[in-house]
Amino acid sequence: MGNTTQLASRITKWRTDSGLTQQEVADKLGLSRQRYILVEKGERDLSTTELTVLSDLFGIMPDDLLRDPIDMAKFRQMYFACLKFAYDENCEGVKITKLAKLLYLSDFTNFYQQLAPMSGVKYRRMEYGPVADAFFTLTDELYYRGKINVTPKEKAKIISSTSREQDNFDKLSTNELGLIQEICEVWKHKRTEEIVNFTHEQLPWRSCRDGEFIPYELIIQEEPDHVFKPTSR
Repeated sequence: MGNTTQLASRITKWRTDSGLTQQEVADKLGLSRQRYILVEKGERDLSTTELTVLSDLFGIMPDDLLRDPIDMAKFRQMYFACLKFAYDENCEGVKITKLAKLLYLSDFTNFYQQLAPMSGVKYRRMEYGPVADAFFTLTDELYYRGKINVTPKEKAKIISSTSREQDNFDKLSTNELGLIQEICEVWKHKRTEEIVNFTHEQLPWRSCRDGEFIPYELIIQEEPDHVFKPTSR
């Protein structure tokens, strides 16, 4: 498959945004670091199989490598912002399912208000509500790098930050950070089941099939008072 300078730059951005080294990506591809460097220089073609390996590694779809990348660095900061603002003293962190939903509500509420998501990551319709395709890949990467703790507790996993990244939000605007904080305050002390049920009631989840990507545009059809806050309806 023919490679281009544009594809090479996208791969490089996905790698750096994912916090991976050239050697780590080379190992996944079964290449030496020297040969992988040629990929990032646009001097080595990638096979379809190799593109699939890269997309799995970055938590994206293969087609995403062929178009402008999402802002993974921003999604990472959104992740830490949710950990900070939704921190529950009772469980000493944030339940993983609730964390996934807070990220979804942040991206989709921003789209509702600004006609643009914060990060642009793709969300799938899953059993327990919408989940970002990159969510579990990022969680695994942060855990193995010692940036977060993952603690099993009462049939749930509790995520807590161990990194100073929790205070670095330079890629988020003041309004975006304020929106994340507002959403987290709404759901911080509510049960995980409540936020899951809330996302199940929304049009984006109800309009898609299991496993399908959820178009951001669907949130525009939602009632204004049902975008991220629970109501009595």
